[in-house]
Amino acid sequence: MRKICKILILSYISLIIFQLTGCEKLTEDYNIPTYKSPIKIGVVGDVSIGREVAENVFFATKMAADEINSSGGLIINGEEREIELIFKNSAGDPETGNEVVNELLKEGANIIVGPTTSTVAVEMAETCIANNVLMITNSATIPDLSYINDNNLIWRTCPSDAFSGKIMAMYSTDSLEFKNGAILFRDDNFGHSMTQIIQEKFESLGGQIVAKSSYPTTGELDHYNYGDEINVLLEVEPEIIFSIVFEEEIGKITQDLWSSSLYQDAEIKPYLFLTEGGFPNELIANGQPDILETIIGISSSITNTPNYITYENNYLSKYNFSPVTYSEHAYDAIFSIAYAIQKAQSISPEDIKQNLRLVTGNENIKQETTIINVNEFEKARVLLLSGFEINYDGASGKINFDSNGDPYSTFVIWGLENNEYVEFSYYNL
Repeated sequence: MRKICKILILSYISLIIFQLTGCEKLTEDYNIPTYKSPIKIGVVGDVSIGREVAENVFFATKMAADEINSSGGLIINGEEREIELIFKNSAGDPETGNEVVNELLKEGANIIVGPTTSTVAVEMAETCIANNVLMITNSATIPDLSYINDNNLIWRTCPSDAFSGKIMAMYSTDSLEFKNGAILFRDDNFGHSMTQIIQEKFESLGGQIVAKSSYPTTGELDHYNYGDEINVLLEVEPEIIFSIVFEEEIGKITQDLWSSSLYQDAEIKPYLFLTEGGFPNELIANGQPDILETIIGISSSITNTPNYITYENNYLSKYNFSPVTYSEHAYDAIFSIAYAIQKAQSISPEDIKQNLRLVTGNENIKQETTIINVNEFEKARVLLLSGFEINYDGASGKINFDSNGDPYSTFVIWGLENNEYVEFSYYNL
């Protein structure tokens, strides 16, 4: 499994080294480059509790900024300006997240991509609103973010759990025709919120949640014994177990499930239905092989689209390993911000927020709007400088922010067959 404290060495031209010091503060240890009239953007990840996602977010945003800067940057009032990213670790702690916002403001950044977890995002959003900071999270899916009084400052390129949870319930009742479900969930804001959404929708469609069980979110959860929590659910013989868990936990959960005598004695083994996350690679590496084909999941990352394939190939070429879920949403957050800045001819959050929907699509799209795909930054810049309209379709798919700042996403139901990722069904919002 991954070590918590280590030095990450990125293999690209500038030989950037991200060093995580004491698991508390993220610093950049390299020959600091100079930027032309830099536009400073904070990138906040919860490295201490969701390391792989946070690391990939940092890599994806760096790739986006490099692509923009190497193409001549943004042209604001006739001046070439480059994006400078400032990386911070919020450590999965809301108080630290708030401190990070204040640190970024002191360093001249009032635009933030992140954080990566919902627990941090809710309180961090309040601090951003109070300080007129624009925040776009790429992986905090808690529905609360959609309904806070945010003065149009809080956005996300990942969809709300309110959407994915309902689709999970619909697929379970309509396609799988299951009537008895159980829920295994993290004892945190994300877990409780998602549990409520799934249960309400599942039961409204004629199903019944026959048991629920939560587990603590402190300690090394990739070594936690989930046996007691799992057995609470297995005792009532559910057809499906909705699993509101994080990536680093799922391998051990499947192992403990397989070790349960209740599971072994069950004539029909229950399905596991996973919420959004980068689960496939973790399952293939550390999951119990005997149960992998009884696992399904939901994701807003559609990996067979031309834009995602281009993004993945660029990422692989740059870093020599493949991206994980939510990194593409972070990449799209940087480009959404960049195009809004280019159109607004301003780096003020007040101006950026007025233009985010105009460059990523909305219900009032004009027929002459030009679709902008991944790898088309220079084309987009020329169009925007010439007064034309664009609609950025990103690596994560169509964005098209709604009135709450949430994207209109397409979801995929996926599974594993012969240790390979397979997409089964698609849902559009």
